[in-house]
Amino acid sequence: MGKILKIFAFMTAGLALALGAGVLGLKLYFSQARLKTLANDFAAKNLKREVSFDSIALNLSGLSIEKLRVSEYPGFRNGEFFSAASFSVRPSFRALLRRELRINSISASGLNMRVAEVKKDTYNFSDLLAPAAPQREARPAAKEAAAPQLSVSSLKVKNSRFSYANAAGDMAVTFKDINLSASGISPAGLFPVDADFTMDVVSPYFKGEIPAALKGKISLGGFAPEKGRAEIEKASFALGGVKGEIKGSLSNLLEPDARLALTVREFSTADLKAVFKNLPAKILLPEIDADTDFKLTAKNVTFRSVALRAGPVKASLKGWAAWNPQVAYDILADIKAQVPEIDTTLLARKAKQYPLPKGLKLPLAEVSARVSLKNGTAVIPSFSLESSPLSVKGRLTADFSGPQLKASGAANAEVKSLAGLAAIAPDQLGAYALSGSAGASLNFSYAGSPAVAGKAVLNGVGASFSGRSLSGLSGAADFTMDSLTAKKLQGKLDGEDFTASFSARDILKHPKAEFDLKLARLVIKETPAAPAAAAAKEGAAKTAGDPFYLDVTGAAQIGAINHPNFRCGPASLKLALVNISDDMRALDGSASFTAGPGKFSELFALAEKHKAAKVALYPLLVLQKASKLVKTLRLPDFNNIDFDVIEGNYTFTKGLMKLNKSALTASVADASSTGSINLPAEKLDMRISTTLKEASGIRMTAPIGILVKGTMTAPEVKADMKSIAEQPAVKKALDKIAPGASKLLKGLFKK
Repeated sequence: MGKILKIFAFMTAGLALALGAGVLGLKLYFSQARLKTLANDFAAKNLKREVSFDSIALNLSGLSIEKLRVSEYPGFRNGEFFSAASFSVRPSFRALLRRELRINSISASGLNMRVAEVKKDTYNFSDLLAPAAPQREARPAAKEAAAPQLSVSSLKVKNSRFSYANAAGDMAVTFKDINLSASGISPAGLFPVDADFTMDVVSPYFKGEIPAALKGKISLGGFAPEKGRAEIEKASFALGGVKGEIKGSLSNLLEPDARLALTVREFSTADLKAVFKNLPAKILLPEIDADTDFKLTAKNVTFRSVALRAGPVKASLKGWAAWNPQVAYDILADIKAQVPEIDTTLLARKAKQYPLPKGLKLPLAEVSARVSLKNGTAVIPSFSLESSPLSVKGRLTADFSGPQLKASGAANAEVKSLAGLAAIAPDQLGAYALSGSAGASLNFSYAGSPAVAGKAVLNGVGASFSGRSLSGLSGAADFTMDSLTAKKLQGKLDGEDFTASFSARDILKHPKAEFDLKLARLVIKETPAAPAAAAAKEGAAKTAGDPFYLDVTGAAQIGAINHPNFRCGPASLKLALVNISDDMRALDGSASFTAGPGKFSELFALAEKHKAAKVALYPLLVLQKASKLVKTLRLPDFNNIDFDVIEGNYTFTKGLMKLNKSALTASVADASSTGSINLPAEKLDMRISTTLKEASGIRMTAPIGILVKGTMTAPEVKADMKSIAEQPAVKKALDKIAPGASKLLKGLFKK
């Protein structure tokens, strides 16, 4: 650009001097026709282009030209390179007599210059910059007197235009409505300049108009732009409704060394909607101040220092960026910010097109980071977030140069107050009454999918859920994206001590868990019923998509169990189950337990609300129903009984529960069950053996059998007559009636 101005200045001055010299006595000789011929000859010889104008005037006042046009190389058939609606030069002939080249005024209106990139590093003015042919070395000439110094008292340009377009055709920059005034212009000294214009940009990254104005002083550096400088007293611009100002200085007008201060006034995102269509509306942003010190060339920019302030945000950066022959950059930035308290509900209302979560109440936080950007790689050697409930520190490396983002890093988090953390999401976490503190350290990465691994430490954690109270939970857990392992946790559940260890893997697809639990006492509480709408939504979610399966292996020891319908002393449980789900047709594995002494009553009330209890107590539920259906056997009320011990050992195959052992020992009777239960269909195929004891009013030395078929809803029960016949009391009674009758009856049952 500097070379173009220099060429244009010399061309203008040369044309003015050549034509102005003739004013002194040759005005009558130079007719319009002759002047046009001379101008065309000058342009053809020196510019290799065609020139035209409507009229030209030479007089004692100076030179004026109307509707001047300069063609593209080599003629107007290729377009127009430069034009001027009017152009006038008024020299000082009195100063010329004193060997001073002084121009009283230069004025131009409707200047229009078009610069186009033809191909890489070649422009539509490149022919003007072609080096002159070398001349034969001449004999040293006598030393000539120095050329007179040029000065211009007044320069005014109105309603002018400068445009640029690249070879690819995807970028065009136009400076239009240019108005410029300057006075006291000399080759080396500073002179004042006032200008205003509008920059119109069309590119793949930005489209819009930027009105601007400039007031300051410029030095031309003896017509060598690289030696020129500028003092910017005030420059203003507007982008949409956003307004800013620039102050500072430039040295080397060709490749500026700049020290500029930038201020952008407080604005709203609504002020940029005309330029950036997808911005959310009415988000107020603070005033931005920046102090910059940089070097700009046609191929790169070097940031010696940039200090940025925007409300609670402060940043500084240094580095460089280059774009010829290819884009490259190396920038180091330090960022600090104080993020005020934010209610995301208000933010989401203003940014409706973005999926912002509602109901979060983010506390005041201090954020800091050091960022290094280099050729598609971002390295954050340190970042931190400090708030009242939470502290996070870490590092991050991201590579976005390839087709897929790759990132890795590490972080340490300290939750100083779980209650404070829960206050961030009161709607989601408020009901859990979280307390205590926690910490975590983790490593993370991303290469198409996220990966996380780390360790969490719990310190006196408390929570309330489903009518239960957890307190004093302490311990450590290792975790990844789909696994969790805790070797030793301890705390209190509803005020009762417990210790536990567990591990889970493949959490996201098909969880497989192992556990070992010791609990002083378990109080089985009724889970609050979910609202109808929530229950319907949950049911719809379960029916849609793939079923959820869970595998569980482990052991539990419980000092006591309390429920309105069931209580007992020590209990132990072992599980090795596969494919636990709402649909029991896939259930495989085994389970065993012992419990007692204790008492149960109305077990159906317990089973209806707790599916796990229903499966464990299935044989007892069947016993309760069956005992009522065979009234002739005068069995005790198994619906309300004190027991010494209950034992169970079950095997599951595709939802079919085989009763390896199911036994009840009580003061009134002993009962055991064999056979199987089809859990999905609730079909029964069982044999229950009951031995009554003295506490029942009847004493048996041999068990009575009951055969159970049908379903749990409609069981089909009948007594095992063979077991009745083998009762000693029955044998004795039959033999009294008819000797040998008991043997005969036994023989009949064998057939």
